[in-house]
Amino acid sequence: MQARIRIAVIALGATVLVLGSALGILAARFDPNAYKSAIVERVHEKTHRTLSIGGDIRLAVYPRLGVHLGKASLSELGGKGEFAALDSVRLSFALVPLLLRQEVVIDRIELRGMRATLVRQADGSMNIDDLTAARVKPNAGERAGAAGNAGAGPARIRFAVDSIRVDNAHLRFDDRKAGRVFDIARLNIDSGPIAHGVPSRVALSANIGVDKPALNTVLIFESGFALDRDTRRVAMTELDANLDLSSRAGIESRAKLKGSIEIDFGKNAIAAALKGKIDDSAVSGKGALRDGMLQLDIDIDRLDMARYLAHAPSAPPAGDAAPDQPLDLSALARLRASGTLQVGELTAGGLRAANVHAVLLADAGKTTIKPLSATLYGGNGNGSLSLDFTGDASSPRMALVQDLRGISLGALLLDATGKTPLTGRGDVQLDLTTRGAGTMALREALGGTAALRLRDGVIGGIDLGRMVREAKAAAGVGSGADSTGFSELSATFRIDSGVAHNKDFSASTPLLRIGGDGRIDLAHATIDARLRCTVVASLTGQDGPAVGTLNGLTVPVALSGPLAQMTWQVDVAALGTEAAQKMRGALPSGGKEKLKDRVKDALGGLFPR
Repeated sequence: MQARIRIAVIALGATVLVLGSALGILAARFDPNAYKSAIVERVHEKTHRTLSIGGDIRLAVYPRLGVHLGKASLSELGGKGEFAALDSVRLSFALVPLLLRQEVVIDRIELRGMRATLVRQADGSMNIDDLTAARVKPNAGERAGAAGNAGAGPARIRFAVDSIRVDNAHLRFDDRKAGRVFDIARLNIDSGPIAHGVPSRVALSANIGVDKPALNTVLIFESGFALDRDTRRVAMTELDANLDLSSRAGIESRAKLKGSIEIDFGKNAIAAALKGKIDDSAVSGKGALRDGMLQLDIDIDRLDMARYLAHAPSAPPAGDAAPDQPLDLSALARLRASGTLQVGELTAGGLRAANVHAVLLADAGKTTIKPLSATLYGGNGNGSLSLDFTGDASSPRMALVQDLRGISLGALLLDATGKTPLTGRGDVQLDLTTRGAGTMALREALGGTAALRLRDGVIGGIDLGRMVREAKAAAGVGSGADSTGFSELSATFRIDSGVAHNKDFSASTPLLRIGGDGRIDLAHATIDARLRCTVVASLTGQDGPAVGTLNGLTVPVALSGPLAQMTWQVDVAALGTEAAQKMRGALPSGGKEKLKDRVKDALGGLFPR
């Protein structure tokens, strides 16, 4: 038995030696470059493209039987312009199928320095349509003839790829229909077996850039995968991806995600389930892309929008309106998406909210978020936000509807603007529209309505109660230390071209009942308004003889100038007329001659010179 085994081993070794010697002689004497012109002609005949082979074609025996090709390029259809090129390619073949069945099995592919440009024209056609078009299938007679000549024909070629390696590839996708260019540079791929039903793994790294909006992403990921040839699906499991994103606007972001992705080539669909970290946020979600429609369901524990916006300029001096900042939302113009967003804690533009829930629908140039709800500043908000890009993608029309209930307005304004011109707890209703490509344009185009109903708050910048009680001057400049407390306040506004008009301002303080009307220029943060401060009659004697004398009288006050430092002025003439009329009725018979002196004394006490 041992002798037979020894003989078999010797025979096998001799066979391998003979085959190796034969392959070595073949590689030394066979010149594949003699077939270059035939290959070029064949490619042109089949594709109407020009194949240029600049380097030599070499046969290799060690470490694998294969073919090595140097520099080569393929033209666009018709021979004009370069479609793809590479520095080198190496194809390795399985030896046993070649010897036993005359079957060429390509089991390893190595590509170096590959470059290709894909173009989608405005009509949707692509420069690879001729390469990917379905070939005409032979009829039964042709198939029978081919079968009958199979023994005499060339060796069959099939792929059973054991591995693919791509080094430093560069792919460019010029999407002229969407008006964008995608650039994939430094693409490196290293994969295991690619075969039906065979579990494998792949590692990939690339720099991915897009021009609109200007973003660049460094992507590194590894994943297991399996191919299902029958259903034309690729299932990627145990995916581990790292992304570093940056933009020309100074935005930088990092993400580390794990999960799975399934690609269905038959239905042109992608589905994914991922979770991980994006910067400081824990994220989980599911998504799918089908027929160009993106479906997303995302849950984020906390999100600070400031880090994903262009860096804002420094704050303006006190009293000035907020500076203009460009706002480019054109990337959303072509968005086709639907889904939900849940955010545990959200910070946006200084504003803070919790338990944010939003439902998104975007298609045909219109994006709607409805409902848009959250808990914020001790209350709740519910409403919607919409963007319409159909008129002008660079300057979309925006609409915001919000019903805020039980909120602390002072805290909200402080976070939003850094100032507290008005505080109090209550309700705010907003129904606003605007459009523009910058923050100033948005403020100047603002229109719609707003309403306030507050209680137990403060009007900042002016102390109306002290002005009536002490009345040191008929005019002055409001101070940040001045304020007027109120128990109730209400007002409605009609907003047109960034100016809010009011005709029903109403507030109550222990000393005064305040009414008024006027306008606030929201774009430039200025005010022009008139208040009517009526002294409460029940406070006779409480705040001195001057106030007692004017019980029931209305003190007219004009407000103007910047909101942060508005000026005020009392209409002395109007106040004197009303005081004279009130005091005339209170004079005893025969006392009319003293009316002039009493009015003078009252006004002198209220407004001493």
